[in-house]
Amino acid sequence: MRRIALAIAAVVALVGGAAHGQTQAPPVVRMPVQAPGTMEIYFIDTEGGQSVLIVSPSNGILGARETFLIDAGNLTNPPGRDADRIVAAMKDAGVDRIDYMVVSHYHGDHVGGVAALADKVPIRRVYDPGPFADELAGNRAAGFNSYLPVRAKMHVTVPRPGAKIPVAGLDVNIVSSAGELTTNPVPGVRKAANPICATAKEREQDNTPNNFESIGMTIDFGKFRYLDLADLTWNQEIQLVCPRNLLGTFGLYRTTRHGGDWSGAEVLVHTVRPRVAVMNNNPTKGGTPGTFQIVRSSPGIEDFWQLHSSDFVSKEVNSPESFIANFTGAAGDGGNYIKATARSDGSFTVKNARNGFTKSYSPTPISSKP
Repeated sequence: MRRIALAIAAVVALVGGAAHGQTQAPPVVRMPVQAPGTMEIYFIDTEGGQSVLIVSPSNGILGARETFLIDAGNLTNPPGRDADRIVAAMKDAGVDRIDYMVVSHYHGDHVGGVAALADKVPIRRVYDPGPFADELAGNRAAGFNSYLPVRAKMHVTVPRPGAKIPVAGLDVNIVSSAGELTTNPVPGVRKAANPICATAKEREQDNTPNNFESIGMTIDFGKFRYLDLADLTWNQEIQLVCPRNLLGTFGLYRTTRHGGDWSGAEVLVHTVRPRVAVMNNNPTKGGTPGTFQIVRSSPGIEDFWQLHSSDFVSKEVNSPESFIANFTGAAGDGGNYIKATARSDGSFTVKNARNGFTKSYSPTPISSKP
């Protein structure tokens, strides 16, 4: 509304000046840099935590643009590093508030940065798994405890699978929350039998509390589709695509649980068939050999982008350096984001903020909602 008011004021000033015979140039009104009709996704470097900033499409000077944040990274000492990185991404996008925020679960690398962020920018509405925490140990307890007084002051919704988050211009569908999984296909997805399930292999259940509670979602902008399951566990992921694929296929996928072995089930990744994957790892968290093998062998995968290089694999197994945003010990390391800009026809570009490397992906050649 503030930008709209500034635009109207500029027009009034111009008209008033003309009426009095003035010839001075009208004041310059600076509008956001986002191109009309595009959706922006910032994968923010929280050093192995999670924070994804999404800016909905613009519809011209009076069009509604809304912001959607998935998690806010770590509680750092001193607090504020990850909040500052989120604010920097917001500045790049030309936005000054968070309209909707999902706190996917209560581990410190997802919820820890919320309090510091709330001190810096308005947060209008929050979605989280509910007022509980199954695990209160170490940094996880500190992050959750820092969130509680902030939560008490916010408009909070606890979504159920099947719910939507009403971000302008986007179709956001909740598929997991507070330990529950959707049993119905995402709207527009055919509930078809999944032949890949015949070879699906469950693993010993990850008993780390809170990961099981993760809020996972599909986010659609026309034919462009993005999948984010936070830290949902391997066996839960299987249930979302077996015996029937309830999710569809996607142009962009953020690797579940930082690209570690407790998530990113092969049957999930190979069923949703992402064209591009982004991994929110750090050098010693996520980025395991199994993740590289599963993602790279997925049908239709074109590229694998990383927020950090992984120390768990060789340089040859890591993606080419142009696809990696941060390197341990390198000058300027830390804080470089990866940005995707999507269009409703299914095409998108991905940019590495470290070096400006950008790659474009054409519209998905087949329907992304089988």
